Amino acid sequence: MISANEVMGYGLFALAGMLTVALVLLAVVLRRLRGAQRQARDREAEHQAVLDRLQENEYRLRAIIESEPECVKLQAEDGTVLEINPAGLRLVDADKLEDVVGKKIYCVVAPEYVDFYRENMRRVFSGESVVYEFKAITLRGRVAWMETHGVPLRDARGTIYALLGITRDITEHKNAEEQARRHQTELARVARLSTMGEMATGIAHELNQPLSAIANFARGCIRRLHADGMTPGELIEPLEEVCEQAERAGEILRHVRDFVRKSELQMKPLDINQIVRTVVKFTEHEARQQGAFVRLDLDAGLPRVQADAIMIEQVICNLVRNAVEAMADAQWSRRQVTILTRLIGGDVVEIEVGDSGPGIEATIIDQVFDQFFTTKPEGVGMGLSISRSIVESHGGRIRAESGRKGGATFRFTLQASDQQASGHERADSLHC
Repeated sequence: MISANEVMGYGLFALAGMLTVALVLLAVVLRRLRGAQRQARDREAEHQAVLDRLQENEYRLRAIIESEPECVKLQAEDGTVLEINPAGLRLVDADKLEDVVGKKIYCVVAPEYVDFYRENMRRVFSGESVVYEFKAITLRGRVAWMETHGVPLRDARGTIYALLGITRDITEHKNAEEQARRHQTELARVARLSTMGEMATGIAHELNQPLSAIANFARGCIRRLHADGMTPGELIEPLEEVCEQAERAGEILRHVRDFVRKSELQMKPLDINQIVRTVVKFTEHEARQQGAFVRLDLDAGLPRVQADAIMIEQVICNLVRNAVEAMADAQWSRRQVTILTRLIGGDVVEIEVGDSGPGIEATIIDQVFDQFFTTKPEGVGMGLSISRSIVESHGGRIRAESGRKGGATFRFTLQASDQQASGHERADSLHC
């Protein structure tokens, strides 16, 4: 029989064992808890390091953007400005961020360019990167031209949430372009005046014919009036001739006036074949003096071209006069200028002026359209340069070629108008 002391001993022994196990378990739990705490502290430190790096990168990026001399801005799809740097504030004459941020960008876009600006924003939010120019009116009412490079910004899911735009002021560049265009127009006018000076003899010849005819018909009418048995009906035909010749003289004077006057481009649908014929008549006397023969090969079914008549007349006149002078300077025996018109590509009209002269040397053919380049002893080298500027201002191109057996050919293109040329054209030739 087990005594009470033995039972108590066994109980104490069991209790000691249980306490030992509990202490071991507690030690394990404490060790794991300390490990978990260390891991938590390490993760927190890593997280904090990531946050610090992100914050540092954000500060660096913001410092770069704020120091960027060009305007950098973020825009929402509805045009609201989300962020803008100090250069952007200066660009639109804003004093503080609140003047622009949270406002629609259209408040600084000129009204006539709002739809254009919206269309480019739509393209960016559809995934395109675009470059566009627009006129702006700043918060202080200053008018300026601006150019924006816009790209889409995407979030982690690839959704476009903003437009990143870099905008710069191009007003000075636009003004320089306008001044250059005006300068080129002025050069063209001076060239026309110079051309008219050299063609003064031809103009006098052209006017002399209708004026002489008017004088002759008028004297004939006077003689008939002095004669007996004269009826009024017999004067109708000579008087009609007087009117016709007077109108011809007036047309010559009008053409001269239009040719030398200073004006902006007057773009309208034109019959290019009629322009060619007009130029040939206008240069007729000068070409005849050089013994030149002008042959016309004009396509009968050409559409009208969208162009300024006076400017295109000047181009063709320059090319014809250059051809005649090239053959005269070389003492060429066979002097023929061929003017050809044709349709290429369905909507482009090409005008070709070729001669039977000595041609152009291969070493200089790429320079003939350069300003101040000339092969003439007394030339100034502006005729072909101005011709190229005129053709390019019409959206066309001009080029020069030289044949293997001599002869130079100049070709330039003009855009066809939707309106078709009226009347029937035929190929013919004129002796000049």
